[in-house]
Order: sequence, then structure tokens, then C-alpha cells
Amino acid sequence: MDSVRNLREEFKVSTTVISQTLDLLERDQLIIREPARGVFVSRSNTVDNKPLRVILVFPEVGILPEVLPVGNWHANTEIYRGMLEVGIAHNTHIHLEYFPEAEDNFALNGQLQRLAGYDAAIFYGDQRRKLRSVAANEVAVVATVQFGAPAEYHESELAVGYSDRELVECLVDTIKSRGYRKCGCIAVPRTSDDVPFLHWRTLEYCRLGRAAGLPVPDDALQEVPFPVVAAEDEIVAFLRREKPDFLFYNSDHLEPLYNAVSKLNLQPGREIDFMYIGASSVCPICSRVTPPFRQIGREMISRIVDYCRWKRPLPSERIFLPPQIITGNSTGWSHDNRTDEM
Repeated sequence: MDSVRNLREEFKVSTTVISQTLDLLERDQLIIREPARGVFVSRSNTVDNKPLRVILVFPEVGILPEVLPVGNWHANTEIYRGMLEVGIAHNTHIHLEYFPEAEDNFALNGQLQRLAGYDAAIFYGDQRRKLRSVAANEVAVVATVQFGAPAEYHESELAVGYSDRELVECLVDTIKSRGYRKCGCIAVPRTSDDVPFLHWRTLEYCRLGRAAGLPVPDDALQEVPFPVVAAEDEIVAFLRREKPDFLFYNSDHLEPLYNAVSKLNLQPGREIDFMYIGASSVCPICSRVTPPFRQIGREMISRIVDYCRWKRPLPSERIFLPPQIITGNSTGWSHDNRTDEM
């Protein structure tokens, strides 16, 4: 390439502008600087395969079990793992950084400057709305991971995730042909925030189950009130009274359930079948419906690469990926169609 002086004279710009431009080209591995020899165009990288830079705007200090509940830690780990798998294969660097909520416009402008130089910024659900609303000023793609209930969505954004309703539908579709005599449901909230969501999921399970022909009587539905004092005793009393042969355990806090089943000397998968909807393999032997977290990460980066490198348009609607069924010993039919986690 020409010298800095020749480039400055040709393009009628300052030495600073030329130096900054060369810095950017070198960062993207499109040129190689060799001391005492000059600047050379890289043969290994072109515009079509230059490294892409994606920033993951994370609302916590990190994906750490010390700061996240086990379910959230597992979900975020799997999403990030899926992103890295596709990123490595497509020369795309993914940087995870903690962004606190901006307290004022000065802090917001500082966060916006941190996005400079990236090709895409990925946000989590409705987190960091202020930054997300202006991120398009710095990056080519603004993306959001959709967790369950759809987050605020803008048509120009890339949105990939899963639907809470589809998780319940998947559960009902999985059990509707199993010939159960009585299908029960018990909800056990961990926090006060869980109460309205678990209530909605109980009602949805009841509505979809009955529409599919499942025997879901009203007396086989129970919601343990919050704060939960004696969940184990509540479950024991419920199972003794209702005697369901299938139980949708509407919680991912499995310890009280297994303790209750043990107290009653019930053998999971033989005397009672049960499943839960959950993000983590907190109990590998328990059958569950789980969101496709790793696939969400893969799909997100694949779409970003398609747009930034090949100019393929972003989807005009949200992308909801189908749930996965993980079968274990808590259902008697698990050996018939066992599915391992990817």
C-alpha cells in the first residue's frame, strides 16, 4: 500500500484519519503492518470473511453461579455456548460485557460509546431498554434474546427465543396419548414473582390439556401459597388425596417433590409419572420440557453473520424455536424415546 503521506494527499484528509483507518483495517485483519517494510493487504482475510465483532450486553457481572440462580445460570451458559460454537466456525468474536442500568444521559452516552466498533449488539429480553433504543446508532444489528413472554420488540431488530405457551403445548402434546387416568398439577413458587407466572401456567396446562382430551379435574390442580413454609407436606397431602398417575410439577424446585414421593414410597416412572418445565438439568433423571437455549445462541449468531457478511435480510418477525423433551426415569415411557441434551 502507499505510504501514509501519499494516502493523506490522495484522499485530502489528515494523518490522524489515515492512521485511525489503518488501525481499523488492521484490527479486522484486512491489512498487515510490517516494521521497516510497510503495509500490506492481507491475503487470508477479505471483506467477505473479515472477523465480525459482537457484543453481548449482559445485565449481570457475569455468567456465574455465584450471582445467578441455577436455572438462569444454566440458561445463559447454554445460550453463550451456542453463540461461541457458531462464532468460532464463522470468524466471529463474541465479547460478553456487564452493562449496569444507565442512571442518566451521560452514563447512557458512555455505554453507547462502548458499542462503537462492533457489528452487532445482543440484549437480553427487556433489559437495558434505554441503551437498546439507541444502539442502532453504533451497530449494524441490534438483537434480543426473547425469554418466554415476548419482550418489547422493534421491527428493525433481530429477535430469537422461545415461547412459554409453546412449552406448555409441548408438555401436553407429549403426554396426551399416554392413556393417563388422572392428570394433576401442583405449583410451588420460589419467590413472590413466581406466583402470577405459575398461576398462568397452571391455567394454560388445564385449558390445553382438556382441549386435548386429558383428564384434568379441578380438584387435581393445586397452587401452594407463598411464602412456602412446608411444600413437602403440601405435596404429600395432595398426592394422598388426589392419587394422580401423572403430575405436572409446576416448579423447578424439585427437592420437595422427590422427598414427598419418597415419603409415600412411590416409585417414579412406575407408580406415578411426573414432569416439569425447566431450564436446567437440576435432576438428570427427571423428565422435563426445556427451552432450546443452545439452539437460540446458534441461531442468533448465524443470522448476524448472514446479515453482516452476506447481506441477507434479517427476519421481519420474531423467531421462536421449538422446545425440547428430555426424558428420564420419572416417566415410565422414558426408555421408549429417550432424548439426550445436545
